[in-house]
Amino acid sequence: MGQTTDIQTVIRVLPCFEQKVIVPNGPIRTASGDSLAFHALRMYLSNVVFYKNGMAVFTEKDSHHLLDIEEPGTLDLQFSIPANLIYDEIAFDVGIDSLTHALGAMGGDLDPTKGMFWGWQGGYINIKIEGFYSKCITRKHEFQFHLGGYLPPFPTLQSVRLAVPLNSKTPLIMLELSPFLAQIDWSHDPNIMAPCLVAKVFSKIIAQSFQIHAQ
Repeated sequence: MGQTTDIQTVIRVLPCFEQKVIVPNGPIRTASGDSLAFHALRMYLSNVVFYKNGMAVFTEKDSHHLLDIEEPGTLDLQFSIPANLIYDEIAFDVGIDSLTHALGAMGGDLDPTKGMFWGWQGGYINIKIEGFYSKCITRKHEFQFHLGGYLPPFPTLQSVRLAVPLNSKTPLIMLELSPFLAQIDWSHDPNIMAPCLVAKVFSKIIAQSFQIHAQ
């Protein structure tokens, strides 16, 4: 029996706000006329699985990807898959699972020097969003959302599963963050720096904001 040849495939993830691609510190004028900029946007996508007709046909090993808008190359997720692989769905988690958390700080994208590890708590930050918003009540109109936590009652890990067109060679996944900002009560302190119920709710909103872009 011949050996299966692997090929490299790329899935691109583009964070957007009101369909505008987010770049670090890039000024955005919202539909309501407010000023917005994202200083930092990082998040973990992990446990990537490809499906065909509801059955898993490829599971990535050691599957942890840190997306970072300050490093555009990280938005292109590269996979070594069988050349004859056909899939119609892709699934992934937003965040780091409890088993990986239990192992403690690791290397690669999980290295604490990436700025996504709570040393005081011994866990990973799943999503980090920082920026400026004219609606924000803080002194410099700056916000910080560090969303994480893997223990009850506030586990923040979220699962996403998206249908992929069969003829798509390089699927493009859009992450539209306007629904997330729309849920924030800007009249209160817009900072989350520890596991809590709001972090869990916001993580779910972000996970629901991924969609395959038709090409």
